[in-house]
Amino acid sequence: MLNTVKVRIEIPISTITMLIACTVHAINSHMNHSIMPYAISNGVELSDQDLKDPTSQSNRQDKNVRKREAKFHLNGTRRYFRGYCENTSIHGFKYLAENRTLCERIIWFLLISLSIAACGFWIIRIYYKYVTSPVIVSFATKESPLHAIPFPAVTVCPMTKVRKSVFNFTRVVYDIMDEKNITDEEQLYGQYLSLVCYYGQKYFRPKNTFNANDFYEKIDQMKLNISEYTDGCQYLVDADVSCEKLFHPIILDESVCYTFNMLDRTDIFQDKVFHFKNYHVTAKSPHWDIDKGYTNVTDAFKTYPYNAYLAGYGNGLQITFKQPASELDYMCLQSLQGFSVALHAPHVLPQLNKQFFQVSFGDAVMAAVQPKMMKTSQKVRKYHPDTRECYFTNEKYLTYFKQYTPSNCRLECYTNYTLEMCKCVQFFMPRNKTTPICGNGRRKCIKKVEFLLKVWQLKYTANQKSDTYFCDCKPSCVDITYMVEHSQSIWNYKELHLARRRKPVNESYLYARLTIFFKQESFLTSERNELYGPTDFLANFGGLLGLFTGFSFLSLAEIIYFLSVRICCNFRLYNIWTGPKN
Repeated sequence: MLNTVKVRIEIPISTITMLIACTVHAINSHMNHSIMPYAISNGVELSDQDLKDPTSQSNRQDKNVRKREAKFHLNGTRRYFRGYCENTSIHGFKYLAENRTLCERIIWFLLISLSIAACGFWIIRIYYKYVTSPVIVSFATKESPLHAIPFPAVTVCPMTKVRKSVFNFTRVVYDIMDEKNITDEEQLYGQYLSLVCYYGQKYFRPKNTFNANDFYEKIDQMKLNISEYTDGCQYLVDADVSCEKLFHPIILDESVCYTFNMLDRTDIFQDKVFHFKNYHVTAKSPHWDIDKGYTNVTDAFKTYPYNAYLAGYGNGLQITFKQPASELDYMCLQSLQGFSVALHAPHVLPQLNKQFFQVSFGDAVMAAVQPKMMKTSQKVRKYHPDTRECYFTNEKYLTYFKQYTPSNCRLECYTNYTLEMCKCVQFFMPRNKTTPICGNGRRKCIKKVEFLLKVWQLKYTANQKSDTYFCDCKPSCVDITYMVEHSQSIWNYKELHLARRRKPVNESYLYARLTIFFKQESFLTSERNELYGPTDFLANFGGLLGLFTGFSFLSLAEIIYFLSVRICCNFRLYNIWTGPKN
């Protein structure tokens, strides 16, 4: 076995310290001797700090290298841009690349900048016009014939709202004024009539809502039948046609009225809308649509709505009105007696208190009609309704109506706000079966709704923007309106009968006559068209660029070429993106 011998060597600390100091001195001497020859050979002045700290000298060398590289790239970029200016087709740029005086180059730089600024200004204006008003309304290039549109729908409302044989409104009001007792039935009739009578409303007890079925039944009983206040009708070549065949009862804001040439209620209202009995039942309309006009017509004389082929006094609709003088009721309405008449498109539900003219007893009224039609080209259909400022018939959904029109939209808006604020609707408004009818006790609430709607309409008109409170009822993209020029003269009906040796006229009756006809056999149509389509905008855009700078599609190709293809090819040919120096 071997014995392990441990030897302990002790080195003094002073000896170790001396060895470390000698090593550091040797390293510093070596660095100084290696730096000095390099500095002398490269002309670099070294300070004592540099000799003591060689890292500082390395940082300065890196900074110098980066500066030289930046200067190299800047010169290359200038050279590359000069090459572009010398070769581009854009006007004025070549003068920036020439070795001319600084003053000349500054002048050309200012001219080019001014030209680009002016070009940008006009391009922005054209773009704003393209975005805000791309649609223009212009006249069609040729006139349209009368048979392309229907004869106007004619709605007639008698100013006498009730037959005195059923209910004497004036007598009942007098009894209340004289503090006489009236029956419950008379009170109920008076409450119902107070919704359509301008005077005497305050004499009947207020009631918030009415029973809908009973209300319509009573109104139906009190109405004047069309046969009772007409003495014959004539349409086109059909002389002495029964007015009952042409006119159909309808409930409007003037109570019970009669309409001619209007679409059936199933073509106007949604299926959920409640209707009373046979009111507003007319012929079906399989051949006519407001957007497409008449289609698939096999017999031109059996179309519905009816249309007219000729203009003039003898080629329209003529109605002879009559009414017993004893049936006039001055208490309910104003002193004028006769009929309110409205002309409108067949698919529009009229509102007589907003659009009508009056036919008074003893007058012969002639209404010359001039149609105005607005169409919209298919190119405009792609724009948003806010941009083209109109709706197509089936574009905006209405709760109660199948077809959109501004008047239908406003009536629905009026209905919705009345229902929301008053918890009921007026008797002439579209409603479902469970919606209550406002009574005479809700008169103040209804007046408030009317006032608010007028205020919101004024705000909408003033702001010229969509207003959710006003239901956003824009014009129709395709629409027909009938402008009426009416004249009236005294009609001596009794003397006419005597002169023609007809049967004697009943002296107790009052008479009036209305004749409606087209003024001209053709009309001029307006049409919405594109003012600035994409092609027009591109042409104007390119024209301004060419006018101010000489810019073209090939100029754009040059820019793309100098920023992509040429750089890649320079790398392949010269190993540098700027290309050769010369």
